[in-house]
Amino acid sequence: MPTPQTYKEKGLNTQEVTQRLKKFGYNELPEKKEYTGLKIFLSQFTSFLIIILIIAGTISLALHETIDGLAIFAIVVINAVIGFIQEYKAENAVKALKKMVVHTAVVVRNGQKKEIPIRQLVPDDIVIISEGEKMPADMEIVEAFSLRVDESMLTGESVPVNKRPGTGKEGKLYKGTIVTAGRATGKVIKTGINTEFGKIVELVSKQEKTRSPLTIQLDVLGKKIGLIILVLIAILFGLGFIRNIPIVDMFMTSVALGVSAIPEGMPIIVTLTLAIGVQALARKKAIVRKMNAIETLGATTIICSDKTGTLTLNEMTVKVINTDFKEIEIPGQGYEFKEKIKLTTPEQKKLLEICENNNNSSINDKNILRDPTEIALKILTRKASFTKQYKELDEIVFTSERKMMSSLHQVGKEKEIYSKGAFEEIIKRCTRILKNGKIQKISRSDIKKYEKLAEEYAQKALRVLAFAYKPCNNKFDENNLIFVGLVGMLDPPRKTVAASIKTAIKAGIRVKIITGDNAITAKAIGEQIGMPIHNIITGKEIEKMSDSELKKALKTTEIFARTSPQHKYRLVDLLKRQGEVVAVTGDGVNDAPALKHADVGIAMGIKGTEATKEVADIVLENDNFTTIVNTIEEGRRIYHNILAFIKFMLAANFDTIMAVGLLTVMGFPLPVLPLQILWINIATDALPALALGQSPAPPGIMEERPHPKQERIFKKFFGFIMVAVVFQTIANLAIYFYGISVDIASGIDTSILGDPSHARTFVFTQIVMFELFFVFICKEEKSITIKSILSNKSLIGAVLLSFIFQLLMIYAPFMQTVFKTVPLTATEWLVIVALASTSLLVPKTTSIMKKIFGHWIRR
Repeated sequence: MPTPQTYKEKGLNTQEVTQRLKKFGYNELPEKKEYTGLKIFLSQFTSFLIIILIIAGTISLALHETIDGLAIFAIVVINAVIGFIQEYKAENAVKALKKMVVHTAVVVRNGQKKEIPIRQLVPDDIVIISEGEKMPADMEIVEAFSLRVDESMLTGESVPVNKRPGTGKEGKLYKGTIVTAGRATGKVIKTGINTEFGKIVELVSKQEKTRSPLTIQLDVLGKKIGLIILVLIAILFGLGFIRNIPIVDMFMTSVALGVSAIPEGMPIIVTLTLAIGVQALARKKAIVRKMNAIETLGATTIICSDKTGTLTLNEMTVKVINTDFKEIEIPGQGYEFKEKIKLTTPEQKKLLEICENNNNSSINDKNILRDPTEIALKILTRKASFTKQYKELDEIVFTSERKMMSSLHQVGKEKEIYSKGAFEEIIKRCTRILKNGKIQKISRSDIKKYEKLAEEYAQKALRVLAFAYKPCNNKFDENNLIFVGLVGMLDPPRKTVAASIKTAIKAGIRVKIITGDNAITAKAIGEQIGMPIHNIITGKEIEKMSDSELKKALKTTEIFARTSPQHKYRLVDLLKRQGEVVAVTGDGVNDAPALKHADVGIAMGIKGTEATKEVADIVLENDNFTTIVNTIEEGRRIYHNILAFIKFMLAANFDTIMAVGLLTVMGFPLPVLPLQILWINIATDALPALALGQSPAPPGIMEERPHPKQERIFKKFFGFIMVAVVFQTIANLAIYFYGISVDIASGIDTSILGDPSHARTFVFTQIVMFELFFVFICKEEKSITIKSILSNKSLIGAVLLSFIFQLLMIYAPFMQTVFKTVPLTATEWLVIVALASTSLLVPKTTSIMKKIFGHWIRR
């Protein structure tokens, strides 16, 4: 084990930091701009169908169809602007995700430890480094304790390397590498682009864009639908040619149908909806690092949660100490130490020595830093007015496997080893005890008494730590220790957790506590937060169980105590093999494999290490279990809205092509003109469809079962979509033939496509009105109410705007000339609205058809 040096410098002062910032700049790497507004705008014109549409507009102008040509170009530009706004917002929202997690480092400045954003680090800064942290800059090691570092991102070597003060690479720490064990103090030598990582930034900065499974599924679905529609359009074009419809008109109609029917913009709108949802989750203190986590959140069936800091406040307070079998209650709550206590016996003084020195936390007038357990122990020493600090020579760091830590100190001319940790780990290493002011051989009776005391404290939901020491002559080890006493600390449950547990259970989500604490304390906390507890299993019991035995136990066990990260990984793996969708919380470096393996990995923003944050899907800013449940609810809302949007887009995109196809086959004139089709695509698909993503969560969304992971969307809504298409097609045919009769009565020849027509105006308006009604149907899974309609102000605004635009198409003289429409009478409006309102029957009809045809039709 390396022998560390002791670092005594007070660090840089404020003036020195300012000078270095001016000279070296911020500790950050330049970002490569992959997307610009112009690029995104120009990309809107690269679609095959849009190019065809531009060609069609050019042909119209060449044939002196000036109004039609200009109208086509206007619609192309409007479509491009809408697409640009959607994609630009989506890109910016995705970029914003990277800036939501602010990485920090603990430095020594002006003689005090403080936490700062890593971008503010400068050369010569003194940085305190702990297990699980990512190096914020290149540094030389000043002191190190059992330090091991993963440098695979620089060297490709997967095995962590030992580090110690010295020359060469062994004494250097490099930006981006991760501490897998131990702790250290480092002095910054290079920042930003000047670091070793900065030199290879061009090689590593080009990251592949992550796409969610839903977006990929929709992209594939859109291409398949597009291929089918292109075939149908080609058939329609052929039929039109056979029916002697002018080639230019049929060509324009075919292109317009293609633009309208192929849902090529669906993945972009889904990405935008997800990105807006991510921003909403950020306001709820959940930073989403990977957007596909939102989809998985709604499917979560099990939450595997830590206890400390997640279910509890993570504000440890020492409530009781016990030395020499004498119990002393400690007053106060939290991190205040105004109330003073007297601890004067030799045993109590020795316990205070260990609490003060075997401790890496920092308490001063401005900052309280590091682990809450260690902070609570230092608060205890402050209450007892004990601040005797000894020079630290070495340390065996705490790990979740060992569940204890020890440190070597220079006490006057002698050296002493101080140890603290889980009672069962400390007591088994003790051969003596400090009792009645003397060191005595520890008896079986002493051990039994302390075991009973530890159990009693645990039953009161206290976290129990044991303390021991021994003089050190030569070897720094943890054997033959002298037992000193116990400390019982209270970490009360968060007030909102009990209600959140009930919400999770109602939502069909099971909660399991996986903790390093003992079973009795975990059970006491579980009972306080209202968890139904049927069984508890410890880490030692897990090790003795086969996979089949543990799978069986998982069904009836809510608490897993005294577990290691390896146990957590195994539990997550077995749950996933059972078909569960698992969300897992973690904070330590060794939790990273379990978080990475989970369906949704959730890292703690406050006490979590950089290692866990790197692999997590979500980072909780407040480490609160309630935030997890709120995040799942928000994930369900977002997923529900995406499904509503998909239902609407897929159903709406088929109706026009069905009507045009049937009437062309039957030998009737076109029911809608190309420009009208293009306008429908903008009026109904763009505004209302996007507004669906803003809908609030429907009542009872957290009383439903989780949705299947990666469910097949088209299959899920096939019946619903087909029923909607049938209703819309029937309405289109009915209003078309009604319009034909009005045209005949008015002496209008419907076959002349260049003249205004009642029939085409009726169909044009009916399609828009049907879809404006239909969008509210897609929003709700259940029956529509006035309250549910009014719940989404954005959707109401989008529908009203689309309706106003439609009125302009019908009554504005210029628009009448461009879109070949005629004014509608009140009676005609009543007929159109009556037929459009049949969309309200789609859910009930789908439900009836499902009962009749069973699994053939699924909503």
